[in-house]
Amino acid sequence: MGIFDRLKGESGQKSSSGEKPQTFAPIVVDSQDVGSELINVATANKISPKLVDFKVLKISTLYRLEGEEEPHDVDAKQLTIFDDDNFFLNPDMKIEQHFKVEIFDTRTKENTSPLPNLSLGANKNLTKVVITIKKNLEIRYSSDFEPRLIEEINKRKIKAKILVGIREAAMVSEVKKIAALVRVNNIIEKDTTFVVMEGIEPLLPINDAFIEHYKKKINTEDSSGRVDYSRRGYLKAVGEGEVILEYIKPQEGIAGKTCRGVYLPVNEPKVTHESTVNITENIIKKEDDKTIQYIAKRSGYVKDEGGTYDIQEEMEISEVNFKTTGSIEAGLDRNIKINIKKSDALTDAIGTGMSIESTELNVDGNVGSQANIRAKLVKIGGQTHKTSTVQADNITIAVHRGLAEGKEVTIDRLEGGKVIADVARIKSMIGGEVTARQIYIDELSSNAHITTTELIEITKLKGSNNKFLVDPASSNVFKEDTSSLKKRIEDTRKALDQLPKQLENKKNLIDKNKQSVEMIKEKISELKSEGKRPPITFMGKLKEYQQLVNEYNLLLKSIKDSKFQLNDLKEELGQLQNRIFSARVINHSPWREYNEIKFRLISPEIEVIHNTKNHEISKVISLAQASDDVFRINISSEYVK
Repeated sequence: MGIFDRLKGESGQKSSSGEKPQTFAPIVVDSQDVGSELINVATANKISPKLVDFKVLKISTLYRLEGEEEPHDVDAKQLTIFDDDNFFLNPDMKIEQHFKVEIFDTRTKENTSPLPNLSLGANKNLTKVVITIKKNLEIRYSSDFEPRLIEEINKRKIKAKILVGIREAAMVSEVKKIAALVRVNNIIEKDTTFVVMEGIEPLLPINDAFIEHYKKKINTEDSSGRVDYSRRGYLKAVGEGEVILEYIKPQEGIAGKTCRGVYLPVNEPKVTHESTVNITENIIKKEDDKTIQYIAKRSGYVKDEGGTYDIQEEMEISEVNFKTTGSIEAGLDRNIKINIKKSDALTDAIGTGMSIESTELNVDGNVGSQANIRAKLVKIGGQTHKTSTVQADNITIAVHRGLAEGKEVTIDRLEGGKVIADVARIKSMIGGEVTARQIYIDELSSNAHITTTELIEITKLKGSNNKFLVDPASSNVFKEDTSSLKKRIEDTRKALDQLPKQLENKKNLIDKNKQSVEMIKEKISELKSEGKRPPITFMGKLKEYQQLVNEYNLLLKSIKDSKFQLNDLKEELGQLQNRIFSARVINHSPWREYNEIKFRLISPEIEVIHNTKNHEISKVISLAQASDDVFRINISSEYVK
């Protein structure tokens, strides 16, 4: 019989009713590629490969080392030798498996209880193969369920040319778990996936790298996520202990091997960077097996000068603008001092739209439109544009037209600008706004708005139409305190408004049930005197009544406590407001007409106003309380420090 005849097998017989489907007799083959054998049989018999299946009769495993003529035969009990990674990973070892199988026509197969559907999968490198047992609510357990499931998994592996019986310890235990669940429940309630063979995943080599961490901190996007080209990171600020540079040493990779026994080599790591970096005493070098780190010894900014890295704290530049530097964001806590030396009266030292953030900033010249400055200490020798903003703890400005916010703000000449501070000192004020706890003005012209919580002191008044306001609520801290107190007062008042009605309802219930409760008490006493046990319902009624009385007493106490709390809160609010009576507006020179001094109270919401007259001598102006809701301006022509 030729090979084609052997693959084709014997035909089935015709029946009296017509032609019977042609089948073939089982064929036994020994092959390394069972999948190809199945296709050959299907082709020879002109049937679909789906009608061809096989049964494993024997698996032979052999391995051969390079230089050996004869392979080593490994029986099933010795397959655990491949569990040793070093042995399995040997690049000179070739593993072969031969499968003796019986190929048959599935139409001749005896009916058996069905197995769940299976799906074989693997990772990209074929170093891990998994099987998924599909959910099945109609599965039925049989005594051969476990070995049949293992055989079916092995058949899937054989078709996929995956090594069988090697490095698959987890598979058997997982199949046992599933078999146990099916035996108890006769269902597989969810898909279950587990490893049926695991090779060795290669570990790729690590190429060397030089990372400038301090440059990664530059954020070029604005709050809307758009690229802001002014934020180019001209100055790279770092903190003490921060890793600024890092050299990643090259590291060898580790080869792998697939679940088909194919060796996966890895390349040598690439070395493209110098491992030596020149540093000053302001940077610490820290080295281990994998990296060399360069760590800032102090806060400052990184300077690379001729290949030598340093951490410096002070920088001197001529100007900051879009073209030369872009915005500078050094951070408030990096201990960096920036000196901008340009002092040309016709051009800006800080250009339009530029932002600067540093610990300390000294500007000899002008600050342009839309410029934004944040620091702890700021000194500006020129003038600020009306749309500029300066925020710092301590601010000194020669000529101010923009917005300045800080704790201590000193202005040589305020020309229509705005100042918000704790303490403000103005040498000359022409228009503009100042809001501060304490305000000192050497020379005041006209059209100014000045608001304080505590003190306004003027050495010389030269103009009119100035608005002075003493308002405790102008302080953010005061606003928060008063807002909180007002809310608590309102909440307490609302709660208190509801309590009398609840108290009245309780009182009515008590009065309504009082007579019947007294009768129950008498009946209980009578029964006890006769040696009888009172009914449980009587005792329950008494307990309910007593609970009602207790609730009534608790409500009474709650009303009393709420009234005390309301009074305490009002007193606390009053004490906050009383600060207004210690506030002073002091003018060491004669007043001019059309200047308004206003005191604004919180509770009651009243404004008390005094309009000055020409040549009026009122050195100290304050607010006094005449009676509960009556307040008056108190004027003194004498100033006592």
